[in-house]
Amino acid sequence: MTASPRAVSPEHIVKAASVIDPMFLDTPVVTSAALDKRAGRPILIKDESANPIGSFKGRGADNYCQTYTKPGFRFVCASAGNFGQGLAVGARRSGATVIVFAATTASPIKIARMRELGADVRLEGNDFDGANAAAKRYAAENGIDYVEDAAFPEVAEGAGTIARELTEAGHDFAKAIVPVGGGALINGIGIWLKHARPGVEVIGVCAEGAAAYKLSFDAGRVIETDTTNTIADGIAVRQPVATSLETMKRAVDRVVTVPDDEILAAMRLIYETTGLIAEGTGGAALAAALRMPGFDPVVIPNCGGNLTAEQKRDWLGIA
Repeated sequence: MTASPRAVSPEHIVKAASVIDPMFLDTPVVTSAALDKRAGRPILIKDESANPIGSFKGRGADNYCQTYTKPGFRFVCASAGNFGQGLAVGARRSGATVIVFAATTASPIKIARMRELGADVRLEGNDFDGANAAAKRYAAENGIDYVEDAAFPEVAEGAGTIARELTEAGHDFAKAIVPVGGGALINGIGIWLKHARPGVEVIGVCAEGAAAYKLSFDAGRVIETDTTNTIADGIAVRQPVATSLETMKRAVDRVVTVPDDEILAAMRLIYETTGLIAEGTGGAALAAALRMPGFDPVVIPNCGGNLTAEQKRDWLGIA
């Protein structure tokens, strides 16, 4: 399936909020005096782990499924795990079937949950981009639709409902710091904030070991990298999506990078001060906030909380 050529828009973000399954909407905003003190500024965490799949991906995935799929429809995608879970739920709701390609190195808990939710999961490639290439080949060879996360405006618009909930509730913040994987999350959030809160600075964050979107955003063109090396699997991307990058030019003010040791320290800080379990993506957002000067309020998404038992033990000290 070819993605719609239309631009991501505030009007369609409003529409998405009426389409998406309510179980993905109205997630809580978590604050902590202890976290604010450690950060030196107010930190608002939009907790996207607080839904049945433990990730923000359900919003955009369900918006896509309810827009395009129907009973008997078969389609294929690639996922590090959370987008595949969202599509599995959305496909089940519409009566469709999704085949998900994931890397052989993907999180075992995410693979298991995708399968539990009804996805047909195939493991190919050493990283996300390898799995994505396999998904594209499978779609072409079998004549079925291929869905690329960040290429569809509906996916970004589903994610944009996160920012709409923040502004509609009247939360005060000067910066939104958002991890950049495929770009759908930051594009949806950024497009809404440019519409509703144009004074808010929208900042993307990549892992230093997966800086393709940072390099591409700064250069104004797609720049691919040969490898990725980060604990933040949700943003471990080598090959930016061209349409996503174009939207970022309208939605994002700047993109920064953070190293894995700071991501891990931020994950621990989130857990110690709020009790929330954050994947590396959420840790990356807080790590970027901790690097920035100033005392103005910042909002970050806790993009997901799907860590394995081993990761919880090794990274967060949870027995």
